[in-house]
Amino acid sequence: MEELQGLQISPYPLTENERKALKVIKEHDYGSTVELFKALADPARVRIIEALGVRELCVCVLVEMTGLKYSALSYHLKTLKEADIISYRKDGNFLIYSLTQKGKAIHDFIGKSMRL
Repeated sequence: MEELQGLQISPYPLTENERKALKVIKEHDYGSTVELFKALADPARVRIIEALGVRELCVCVLVEMTGLKYSALSYHLKTLKEADIISYRKDGNFLIYSLTQKGKAIHDFIGKSMRL
């Protein structure tokens, strides 16, 4: 059996590249990836991402579109912003939300996963 850092991981021989890849996986901190999936783990937040994939929107439109109360929407927007999925800008008295580059990539991924 091949060993990786003292662990028996496979009854089949691993190539050097496979051993290196498994070592990287073992040592990688997946905290930010886990946080990203937590941010996506609510249908309301996925709807917000989908809506912002159409165009940037103000909070008033997002409230109407999601059916959420302002306080609930605010919580979801904060979660998405902390995960760097959305950003906002002020336009007079309005906050206009849009997808970040990461958010656009996630929007594309969601679209592809819906077609599977």
